[in-house]
Amino acid sequence: MAAACVIGGYEFVNAGIDGDLAWNVLARIGDVVRCEPDIVTLLVGSNDVVATSSAFLEKMYRRLQRLPHVPTLGWYTQSVDGILTRLQSQTSARIAVLDIPLIGEDLNSAMNHRVDSYNQALRRVAAAHAVECLPLHDRLTTLLPAAHDPPPYTARVGPVIRASLSHHVLRRSWDQISTANGLAALTDHVHLNDRAAAHAAALVTDFITADPQKAP
Repeated sequence: MAAACVIGGYEFVNAGIDGDLAWNVLARIGDVVRCEPDIVTLLVGSNDVVATSSAFLEKMYRRLQRLPHVPTLGWYTQSVDGILTRLQSQTSARIAVLDIPLIGEDLNSAMNHRVDSYNQALRRVAAAHAVECLPLHDRLTTLLPAAHDPPPYTARVGPVIRASLSHHVLRRSWDQISTANGLAALTDHVHLNDRAAAHAAALVTDFITADPQKAP
């Protein structure tokens, strides 16, 4: 688990790991429980969606993430349910989930229709646990300009590698990389740029600072 950092009087621990599916998070949720958190925000699902989008990606994710069986929407739902059950039974934390961001910026693509179906399932699980679902997906769609014609998402790792090198070696901002790639909210069709990340941070900040006595 990543080292903790203190910002604005709050101690944050980033327990996310690149490439994880919800099942991987459930398998190591004990690490989060042992932190005795006051608040937990959960953002997981993009890799679950991508892993079900083709036979090649399914095979790749099963090998890299050592998945015990074929990833499905039902398995994602069960894993999120397990995560929330563990957190609610083993901690006293206030919990929120963030819905899954877009994958590629064509909202009419098959991939984003798949994202929509996963978000519908995520919201049902959150509601069953009386956990707030923060509307990250809808916030990000507001960043897409009218008549936006983005390049298609191809599920290749090249754009991710190039974006990382451009940021860490050439010192370009995530927004600059995003613009150069013809995108408005994402850097490489998957990861958030600075503008999009600011929306995620605002949603989490509002949740953290909200009076729990006034929560819906």
